[in-house]
Amino acid sequence: MIYSNACEYAIRAMTHLAKKPDELHLAREIAQDETIPYYFLSKILQTLAKNGLLSSTKGRGGGFQLAKAPEKISLYDIKVCIDGALDLDECAVGLARCSDKQPCPLHDTFKPLRERIRAYLKETSLAHMAVAVEAKRRPTS
Repeated sequence: MIYSNACEYAIRAMTHLAKKPDELHLAREIAQDETIPYYFLSKILQTLAKNGLLSSTKGRGGGFQLAKAPEKISLYDIKVCIDGALDLDECAVGLARCSDKQPCPLHDTFKPLRERIRAYLKETSLAHMAVAVEAKRRPTS
């Protein structure tokens, strides 16, 4: 698996925020709009804020917003914040000692795929995601 459910929810929430990056958004609004369980999302948003990807304002009129421009936040940044980076380096068949020096039977096949996935996550910004999501949601004629 490339990323966990929590990471998927984080990407969806951050993409939601990227559509209107200068506005504060309530966790409940994001959860409702993105059909994400509210309490689970609240914990995810707190983690993102604690790690500097979001800023949060408490109290009346508060909410969450991106801590940086959407062009400056990559999917990789979100993935590392929520899931860590190590699972992209794990063995495809789950062997503990798989490496370039001690490869498993699938190592040479999966290594370039992992590298492509990592590059894609690093190259894809929230700004790009927001545009892509909106394009997919528009009805085609």
